[in-house]
Amino acid sequence: MNDIKELQPVTIRGARKGDGGTYLVVADDSEEFKSALQYACVTARNHRARLGILYIAEDQDFQQWGAIEERMKKELREQSEKYLWTIAKTANDINGTIPSLYIAHGEKGEALIETINADDHIIQLILGGSVDHHSPGPLVTFCTGKGLSRLRVPVVVVPEHLKEFS
Repeated sequence: MNDIKELQPVTIRGARKGDGGTYLVVADDSEEFKSALQYACVTARNHRARLGILYIAEDQDFQQWGAIEERMKKELREQSEKYLWTIAKTANDINGTIPSLYIAHGEKGEALIETINADDHIIQLILGGSVDHHSPGPLVTFCTGKGLSRLRVPVVVVPEHLKEFS
């Protein structure tokens, strides 16, 4: 008759004592990223959590000699870091903290999964969703489709037209 079961406390995987984990947002130059970043900053602040910003540099098809290929990869890395620091400044202006920065290389879906699996402190993925196109974006499509079963954290999709969060 008594169908009520005693509930066990739930702990967030990878959370550090006294902190709300890391909310990961994937950086790019899209309009929907701006909404996702704003949401991620406010959410991290409200949960006493960290913000993580991931930039994925898709592998270039380097068919050059070794020294030229290495120089091109180094330049790509420097550009990625410069871009991330610009985004980190914006995030700091919004929530007053310095975010964790991640750079990954390769196919975007696979690089995202690898990044999340490599850091147990990541507790949520926040993506911006396009509302003006036939698709919400390649990462949203991946994470709600074939990549869904491989994710170990919840995904929040922020529609690009949402701009105010508190």
